[in-house]
Amino acid sequence: MKRTRIVFGGKGLGDTIAWMGQVERYQELTNNQVDVICSFSDIFKKQNIKTYPRNQKTDASDYDYDFLINTYDYKRPSGIDIPVQNMKVNSLIGRASQVLGLPDAEERKPTLGLKLKKIKLKRRAVSLASLSTFQKKLWNYKGGWNEVNSYLKKKNIDVISLDKHSQFGAGYAYRDSPAYNPIPSNSIDKTGQSLRVVASYIDKSLFFMGLSSGIAWLAWALNKPVIMVAGFLRENYHFSTPYYVQDTSVCHNCWSHHNLPIGEFKEKWEGGWYWCPENKNFECSRKITPEMVIEKIDELLV
Repeated sequence: MKRTRIVFGGKGLGDTIAWMGQVERYQELTNNQVDVICSFSDIFKKQNIKTYPRNQKTDASDYDYDFLINTYDYKRPSGIDIPVQNMKVNSLIGRASQVLGLPDAEERKPTLGLKLKKIKLKRRAVSLASLSTFQKKLWNYKGGWNEVNSYLKKKNIDVISLDKHSQFGAGYAYRDSPAYNPIPSNSIDKTGQSLRVVASYIDKSLFFMGLSSGIAWLAWALNKPVIMVAGFLRENYHFSTPYYVQDTSVCHNCWSHHNLPIGEFKEKWEGGWYWCPENKNFECSRKITPEMVIEKIDELLV
């Protein structure tokens, strides 16, 4: 059996889950023993695929094939002729599929090795992750999540917040954005839990609500319906969901529409909490209304 090393350059949970499904496809196609160097290495379990943490020392010379999958760059053995599209037009799943030389970008949920905890809920519940790493990733409609949660509470459905922090932000206010964005005040605070516990709450939920985030990808991998609110990314950047919420009548999808050199874009994207590429104060998500999210909720509660 030949050996393959695959290194994930991206550290995010969403990147890791999206790419691991394609690694499983690669392993099944080649029948190689595959070693993956990645974040969250302990949440996966698949025969003939071993996952190691990012600080694991490995040597490319010990492998027959060596790959690097990353958002802005990649590396792969010579002889693979499938082109790798720029991330302005590609999807997370497509990125890994193309780098690995797979014939198409078929969606594949990775095999998770998380042993779920027994969670007891007082009544029906929905899981939520409303915070993220930049203001542009948030739903910037003021009080939006609280309105949505109030609607669910009227239906005797609790909302459980599963973010890493109970509040997160740049540490200073800008325009009408606060220094720290809090979780909705009318949600049940279960922030700061391990991924195992987060996954356990998601598993017990009717569905998941949130942003373009790693927890949304985790919910997808757990086979839960996902309502995703996003303005700065196009819908097909993610996994398929009929519950994607976006207002295409206003500025949106700046990830694909920008004209900056990739290096400059990366620097600004990752270096500025309040950077809005089109300088429209996050119109893409501010114009998404609670009614648009509630419409998707009603589809799920039928």
